[in-house]
Amino acid sequence: MTTKSQVHLVDLTTIAGATYSPTLGYLQAAAQAVPEVADRCTFTRHALLSRGPVFEQACEQVLAALDDPLVVAFTVYFWNRAKSVELARRVKLAWPNCRIVMGGNDVSYQQDALFAEAPWTDVLVHGDGEFRFVELLRALLDDRADLASIDGLSYWSGTGADRQVLTTRAADRITDLATVPSPISVYSDAELATTTLLVYETNRGCPYSCAFCYWGGATNSKVRQFPMERIAADLDRIIRLAGPHMMLALADANFGILPRDVEIAQLLVDTCQKYDKRVDFFVTWAKNCNKRIVQMAGLLRDGGLLAPVTLSAQSFSPTALELGNRSNIRPDHFRILQAEFRDLGIPTYTDLIWGMPGETYDSFLTGTEEVLSAGGAPIIFPLLLLNNTDYTREKFKQEQKIVVRRLPVDVSDPELTGETVVAHATMTEEEWLRGLEFRFCLYLFQKSLLRCTLRLLNSVSDVRVVDLCELLREFLFEDSPDPVAHAIAVNYRRSWQQPELIDRRLIEDELAIEVGSGELYGRQETHYEALLHRLVRDADGLERFLEAAVAVLLRSLPAHSRPDDADLRAALELDLAAGGVFRSMITGQAEHQDFRISADLMTLLRDAGDLPPDLSCPAGGEVAGRIGAAPVHLEDFQPSYSFSRFVVLVWRGLVSPLREAAVDWTATDSLTPA
Repeated sequence: MTTKSQVHLVDLTTIAGATYSPTLGYLQAAAQAVPEVADRCTFTRHALLSRGPVFEQACEQVLAALDDPLVVAFTVYFWNRAKSVELARRVKLAWPNCRIVMGGNDVSYQQDALFAEAPWTDVLVHGDGEFRFVELLRALLDDRADLASIDGLSYWSGTGADRQVLTTRAADRITDLATVPSPISVYSDAELATTTLLVYETNRGCPYSCAFCYWGGATNSKVRQFPMERIAADLDRIIRLAGPHMMLALADANFGILPRDVEIAQLLVDTCQKYDKRVDFFVTWAKNCNKRIVQMAGLLRDGGLLAPVTLSAQSFSPTALELGNRSNIRPDHFRILQAEFRDLGIPTYTDLIWGMPGETYDSFLTGTEEVLSAGGAPIIFPLLLLNNTDYTREKFKQEQKIVVRRLPVDVSDPELTGETVVAHATMTEEEWLRGLEFRFCLYLFQKSLLRCTLRLLNSVSDVRVVDLCELLREFLFEDSPDPVAHAIAVNYRRSWQQPELIDRRLIEDELAIEVGSGELYGRQETHYEALLHRLVRDADGLERFLEAAVAVLLRSLPAHSRPDDADLRAALELDLAAGGVFRSMITGQAEHQDFRISADLMTLLRDAGDLPPDLSCPAGGEVAGRIGAAPVHLEDFQPSYSFSRFVVLVWRGLVSPLREAAVDWTATDSLTPA
């Protein structure tokens, strides 16, 4: 009996429990669909967590599984490149005759850099990899050293002094996706049932050509579609087997761009109802939001699927958008869409990128204010230079004077690094850091602790919310009355300057995590989480802190621009109630705060999405009652986890502390003493 050749497929992931890899599934399914390859190979998939000390365990697991392998193939992204390269080196040392194959977004068309960085790599597959990989396996099984006949590869050719990297003709994209077998097909029921994340795509390609984006090698390409029959069968199996905490992430670049996407949204809802399942659903919506997306979002909301709508803006600066080859939602249309989604009770968030060439600090604040004034929730990301994007072209970098440093994408996670833009022709490095501090204060104050007060001050004084947050930035980073809160804020700033200075013990101690346990891996914005935890866990301390912050804001306003004392106190009491909601996520016990508010202020806060939408009262009257954490947020309470999850939901704009709150209230016709 002939011994089959071993083929090992590796995806080093950063997400705990994500044992499903669509890339590995595609490669194996495509290879097994060809009898002459399937009959001569065995396939082993390794989708392994590789964070911190777990990386060594992943290496040991892969190396222990090898026995004279023919191929070990890696799918490479910026977040796993360094570790993939290192594991590949160890594989080559142990099995010199094994062929190391790499592919994926971060290394496609980067042959010079990759082979210089990792000369132990034998073959690099560019672009769509399924059929290139099958042809490569055929050649290796037949012991063909010359790979020149296979399109879309770079490889070492020759030996000794004659050894050189050759690159073959570029391969065509796969136009008929019906010829690509489903990645689901090679996974067992047990594997699908236990993964915490399942990524699925219904189409490939993106018609846009944004200079900062490289979506699967399909930039500025026709959208190609997988057959609906296959999608229906795959989703039926996925949802039937889904575990209670699985996230289903749709990997389409623009969900809602195609008319049939409405059918897919309905299919998701119907299938979840068929199996009485509820999955966390994540999707990247079409860049230019349209009526179809409003319809689809309503379907998903009514079906109980968590599907916040992304209003992708990236920037509102005309100069930055032009340099980024990016068309955008018009501001007037943006406001209309925000109002429509708010009326439907559908959460939205708006992606903004800080550091785009052409953006200034002032234009960045103006764009953020545009989102806030429309009732949106801005999510701000530092700009990364991704391989193969227009931003990485040498001429562009020189013209725009782009300066990059290799930094963590999120300072909470020093392992997950990328080429981060820290300065360019219209942004100094000092301004870049200031923008990150502003972002931190926006999350802490506007989204979390002073939402109602900031809304009131903005309405009465016409001072922009972003300018109020600028004042709070100075307060937090320079004059905070809470020494621990100040230490956390200062460490956030230092960590962006020198990532090795992150004080993980400060964060872990505050969050009551065993130091060094690894529980911070996978959590986002942990400085923000730790600072919130510090401030809200003591009600009296929170009140003193917020009163000091409000005093800073009032000192900046002329007397005639300050709100009525009663309204100001009412807004602050609501913000203290929001602090109580966060505190409930720490203790598991629902807290309630008494409030009394004028009809005008209540209407302002309700219509802006800061309070529950069903509050109402006669003109000139008031609302009085008690407000606290919504029962749904305390379901399945778990110490530490519930608070952390709620903080992420607030940060992402999926909830606000009081918009979904439980309220026992009474409307009266006229203002009366409490």
